[in-house]
Amino acid sequence: MTPPPGRVAESAGHVGAAVPVRVGTGAAQAAEAARETTLRFARIDQARGFAALIVVLCHLSVSAYVGAPNAGEPFLPWLGFILGFGYLGVPLFFVVSGFCIHWPEARARRAGRASAPDWGVFFRRRFWRLYPPYAWSVVGAILLLLLATGTWPVTPLSLLAQLALVHPLHDATFLGVNPPSWTLAVEAQLYLAYPAVFLLMRRHGPWRALAVTFAVTFAYRLLITLLPLPVGFAGPAWELFLARWFEWTVGALLAEWAAGNVGLPPTLGSWWLAAAIVPLVVYLGEYHNWHYGIWVVREPVYGVAFGLMLLALLQLPSSRRPSRLGRWLADVGVWSYSLYLVHRPIQLALEPLARRIAANPLVIEYGIPTSLAIFVASTPLVLAAGRAFYRWCEAPFLFRARAVGRPAGAPAEAARPT
Repeated sequence: MTPPPGRVAESAGHVGAAVPVRVGTGAAQAAEAARETTLRFARIDQARGFAALIVVLCHLSVSAYVGAPNAGEPFLPWLGFILGFGYLGVPLFFVVSGFCIHWPEARARRAGRASAPDWGVFFRRRFWRLYPPYAWSVVGAILLLLLATGTWPVTPLSLLAQLALVHPLHDATFLGVNPPSWTLAVEAQLYLAYPAVFLLMRRHGPWRALAVTFAVTFAYRLLITLLPLPVGFAGPAWELFLARWFEWTVGALLAEWAAGNVGLPPTLGSWWLAAAIVPLVVYLGEYHNWHYGIWVVREPVYGVAFGLMLLALLQLPSSRRPSRLGRWLADVGVWSYSLYLVHRPIQLALEPLARRIAANPLVIEYGIPTSLAIFVASTPLVLAAGRAFYRWCEAPFLFRARAVGRPAGAPAEAARPT
């Protein structure tokens, strides 16, 4: 799919605030390009919101059907089965993250700025953008679970490992006080590896960079398949950044396309192709995971499938205005990081209550699906908590991050997440 020529952005340096302006003459052309790109990045927020919501629903099913189930046969077992696929929001997150992080540099390359970014500024911005809300969410999760259970919810070692973002390196600390946070630790590793991706793309081009990261990812996944690993490390080895690097770089390649630096065949942006590929890949990855060595390439192939889905989303005609659902998903995407941080501790805090109610003789006698009802009913509370956490915790640090490396008195950047 060949991108429109000169699709270059001039913004504050993060995807959410990007309002690209096409190189050319005339205010009308610039305004039209800005409008098109604003819609395009609203679709990035939609993808982010969708990924966060399906992860929330996945964990809802874990609590309702596993963590605090009702006695007897599960109620609507097919519903728990379907919701369980919400974990696929994680590879989608990785692809979107690669796009968002690389976008400013892809745009700079299109504009002819060949210098490397100030890595000190980059990492300080990433720290202030992500770590303080993360640390506060860990503290909040401990207090919430302590209140709900009356016991300390995590070992001191696990807590320290989680605060240091090294908890996915061993089975004993992998889940921690907020189980989904392992993905955030992997994200931190991917940020540390980003200078290598940047150098590969600048020196050898986006396609060769993608090929190198695929080769590294495949070699690493093959190596941990063949070599016996120590107890406690065998599972976590599959979630080291090297195992997920290719997925993230797929998103970076899409950023190069969006900036106008590379072309892609038109058929790759077809919704028909994405609608065929994604279910097929998920079916093979889930039901033939242990056949023919598929497990070695499962997540990389997921990265390709969700990359095609994101490409199709970005290629929607700019004349197609977002629907009410699309606008809501984009709004959720703005505070999706906060939602990701707070949703699981709230669900875990409700599990003791759900178990007590499920043990009621009347509930058992009449087979009332109280657990599913509790976690479904609590979802609006989870969403409200995510939005509130964004407003009162994440947003202040977001502005703090944007101030890093900016001259005193410089105009503030638009309040959009990265």
